[in-house]
Amino acid sequence: MAFLFKGRKDAWTYRTKRSEIVVVGYTITCVALLTLAAGQYEEEDHHQHHHHPHHAVGFSYAKFSGPVSGPAHEIHVEDKHGHGHSIDYVAKPDYQFEYGVEDPKSKVSQSRKEHRHEDELHGEYSVQQPDGKLRTVKYSANKHTGFHAEVLIDGKPLHEEELAKLVQHAQEQQQHIQQQQHHQHHQYHEETPSSYGGHEEQTHEGETASSYGSEEGGEEYYH
Repeated sequence: MAFLFKGRKDAWTYRTKRSEIVVVGYTITCVALLTLAAGQYEEEDHHQHHHHPHHAVGFSYAKFSGPVSGPAHEIHVEDKHGHGHSIDYVAKPDYQFEYGVEDPKSKVSQSRKEHRHEDELHGEYSVQQPDGKLRTVKYSANKHTGFHAEVLIDGKPLHEEELAKLVQHAQEQQQHIQQQQHHQHHQYHEETPSSYGGHEEQTHEGETASSYGSEEGGEEYYH
């Protein structure tokens, strides 16, 4: 019995030591694989950072307070047709807000802020132009002098001549867009009857259906 017990004990010791060896070997293998993977990751990460520089992260913000201060008071609003008046309640305007968006990746940069106290209004907004310059418009308004605005490009005031060029350029772009829309409208009405393989239908005024695609018809549609 003692011999049998001793044999079992030796067998158990052998199996235990064998398991320890297997575990140690497995651990060494895992450490080696992790070390190799970490080295490859660092090499790839260095390679990526070398060819692709880090980009700044975009962000946005918004703040607001108001919109009024003080008690509301009753006012009389006259009817446009002269049929008496209605009653409304207003309070003193007193607010301020600001917001903005900055995204270097898409090259979007714009912001705006405004504050008003009673009849005095002041504000400004900025936007990055396609050429990279920053256009800022500062404005103010009150019941005595009306509305005034100043345009600045990269912090420098925009002269009247340059402002007139910008307005002319905007008008030319708008006119070009309207011409394209008119051309598409004209082309659509010319191609529509032939797509059905039929003939032009006469209207009660003697004009054909294709006349709606004429220049005069297009202008009436868009204006």
